[in-house]
Amino acid sequence: MKTVCIVYETLTTNYPAILHNCRTLERVFGDYITVKNYSLEELRAEKAALEGDAFLLSNNSLLEPLRHFISDFKKIIIMERSILKQGISQLMDIPAASEVLVVNDELTSTLSTVYELYELGFNHLNLIPYDLSKEASGIYRSIHYAVSPNELSHVPSYIDHIINIQYRVISFSTMLKLMDLLQLDANLLHFNLIQHLNAIAQPNLGFHNNFLYNYLKSEMLDLVIADSDKAILVVDVEYHLVYFNEQANRLFKIEKCSNVPLSQCIDQNSLELLRFSADNSLVELGGESYVLEKTPLKLINQLIGYCLTLESEHNLRKVENRLTAQLRKKGYYAQYHFSDIIHVSPAMDACIYLAKQIAITDYTILIQGESGVGKELMAQSIHNYSSRKGAAFVAVNCTSLPESLLESQLFGYDEGAFTGAYKKGRAGLFEQAHMGTIFLDEIGDISPNLQAQLLRVIQEKQVMRIGSDQIINVDVRIIAATNCNLEERVRNGQFREDLFYRLNVVPLEITPLRQRREDILPLLQRFLGKKYDELSEERLQRCLHYSWPGNIRQLENFATYFKTLGMFPAYLEEATANTDVNLPLSAAGQAAGVAKNPPADLQRLLLQLIAQGSAPFHGVGRTLLLQQLRAQGISLSDGKLRQLLAQLEDAGQIIVSKGRAGCRITESGQRFLQH
Repeated sequence: MKTVCIVYETLTTNYPAILHNCRTLERVFGDYITVKNYSLEELRAEKAALEGDAFLLSNNSLLEPLRHFISDFKKIIIMERSILKQGISQLMDIPAASEVLVVNDELTSTLSTVYELYELGFNHLNLIPYDLSKEASGIYRSIHYAVSPNELSHVPSYIDHIINIQYRVISFSTMLKLMDLLQLDANLLHFNLIQHLNAIAQPNLGFHNNFLYNYLKSEMLDLVIADSDKAILVVDVEYHLVYFNEQANRLFKIEKCSNVPLSQCIDQNSLELLRFSADNSLVELGGESYVLEKTPLKLINQLIGYCLTLESEHNLRKVENRLTAQLRKKGYYAQYHFSDIIHVSPAMDACIYLAKQIAITDYTILIQGESGVGKELMAQSIHNYSSRKGAAFVAVNCTSLPESLLESQLFGYDEGAFTGAYKKGRAGLFEQAHMGTIFLDEIGDISPNLQAQLLRVIQEKQVMRIGSDQIINVDVRIIAATNCNLEERVRNGQFREDLFYRLNVVPLEITPLRQRREDILPLLQRFLGKKYDELSEERLQRCLHYSWPGNIRQLENFATYFKTLGMFPAYLEEATANTDVNLPLSAAGQAAGVAKNPPADLQRLLLQLIAQGSAPFHGVGRTLLLQQLRAQGISLSDGKLRQLLAQLEDAGQIIVSKGRAGCRITESGQRFLQH
């Protein structure tokens, strides 16, 4: 038990308030501390040194006199006090601009109460601190309201309306400092401290919200890591143990040890398995199978250690069962169509046009694009545009599951294939996608073993379940997607070259949002709905100038944030702090990359838009050109646009075709733009 000493000027003038402070501390710290009260008068009389684990001083004027009685000033905390929420509600009923006398047991406490009330926002009142020495002058006689923290005996009798805001309590920040000084960290204390925080009125909400955030984060880490059903160990490059959770302790019977060789904590056989087994490998420990995940930990480019995670095969089968149940509940179907892809940019128009041409074939498709650009949305749209739209659409993220579990998910398993397997086996996702489409997201991250099996499925249109020797024919269209450079991975030996060319039959690349900024506002309008009208021109400019590294997913998250809180997130405010927000919106769009030429040069601007929309088999139509011009604040009639297009065609810079072929730029037009 820790000893907390509270030192006052005297113990005789206001003992009820002193007793109140003791009870407040005991309510928060309970049996973890014992409280002792001292007065400066008593210490001077006895001339004895104070002994304790922490010293709370009622005010900072006690610091100098106490230097003779306290040897370690690091243990001293100046006690601050706060007003209870329940005591201040009546203050709101006092008419604005009223003079209000603030009365406490002594002038310093009175001034402290005045400051705190002003900090809490009671600026509509004229708060006057009561000084007993000035009472005879009669300066307070015209005041009708008084506020006092339970010191009613000090309030002059001529005051008409007295509001008792109850005794002030020890502040939250003082409690937090005391808990840190005493090195107390128990769940009960955190609970009591949060209860105390909720009971008081505090002006510094950011400080207290930060405490709640850190506490909740700590609880989350305890829940996710310390109490995880996975065994987790963290080691440095020399395999010295840095951290282990409770599950790892149960598995290896690790005694309390830190920063010692792992060989001193676990047996030699287990050490060799952990040290030399590859990532996502199956290891046998204590008669049970575990999947080992071995994650390198790096500081910049320097390897500093590994995070070793072991999950039992039994638990993985449970995850598999839950995942399969969820997939069945959701149904294997594609809910999106090309009409759901919001856009006005020529780049996206060209991408959709190409996707529709590919969709009516049965070729394997490789969709490439950064994270968040909408690769699955495009895959679902292709499926619903194809002849397979009446069959299943099965999507699987290749990075969300360990290799062993992903293999059983994709190809299925037969009866008795492994411990925990269903007696009758289970069909894999390729079988369940028969006659339909399977979408393999993040295909670039699958292991070499799965790459070889996937190549066989693409070549032979056949799968073999785990633990079976029977071939199953499947009729499945494969759409793969990746946000990495597969060609570079092929060169580095990380991805099979033959599989790459099997997947890359018809490549489809989705342009990142920062390169088609004209799509930002239409997408934002869809995500925000009526809330879009609350965005000022300045805020729209900020949205256009921001690079959106998370693409459409980040834009949608931003819209959710704005709809919920009505403000921009900090990352967007900081990134666009130097944006020229005084430009007209059309000019802001140009500055952000919507158009790189002044609107006055319409022919050059049109040529640029046509160049962006030109593809080998089609160009851009007049309707889309008019939409793009309007998005930049340029209004043209269809007749005027025809006239400008005719001038560009006469100059040999574009080709104007009939129907859906639209306008395409020529080599002469490309040279004109380059120079």
